[in-house]
Amino acid sequence: MWVSKITRENLTNDVIDRLLFEGLNDNGASVDCIIVLGSLKAAKYRVPVAAEAFFSGRSENILLCGGKIRNFSSERMTEADNMYQKALELGVPESSIIIERSSQNTIENILCSLVELQRSMCLNKVKSVLLVTTTYHMRRSLHIARYLFPSHISVFPCPADDTTTKRNNWMNTPEGIDRVKNEALKIAGYVNNGAIPDFEL
Repeated sequence: MWVSKITRENLTNDVIDRLLFEGLNDNGASVDCIIVLGSLKAAKYRVPVAAEAFFSGRSENILLCGGKIRNFSSERMTEADNMYQKALELGVPESSIIIERSSQNTIENILCSLVELQRSMCLNKVKSVLLVTTTYHMRRSLHIARYLFPSHISVFPCPADDTTTKRNNWMNTPEGIDRVKNEALKIAGYVNNGAIPDFEL
């Protein structure tokens, strides 16, 4: 099935599994930078995964993306600044952290990360990056990054599970079902409006 043909009516559990979860395992590659995409709960689920990759010696740099301002438990701030606080708590040195505070959505996360990579590392010197986001959000993020990044930069997935949208439990709660269905339809929408190329499951 081509992703462009996905509709709410033909969105079976099997289609969801293949679209959102299949073949997105972390291959353990070392990279020039770990890129963490922002969200309300990115500090809780995504930053620890990025920090683990960092302390495993897979990269010397972490780029935190997210300019959307949220009401967090401590204070009102950007998603990137909330992740920054968490990264510091986990022991990531300030000198290894790059912060992107302009993006407002996933596509902008990717576009604005290119600007920050250019400013801090020079894009021509970046050969590979590790993309960290929630597992069910990875397929869309990965296709956007691979479509928009220069062809000389390899983009590898590093999924971070949350509690309700894991591959083996999203179907157990109304929240998980709604999230994955909306994400699958969003990917189809991105394909149909030309934001990413069509692909086959």
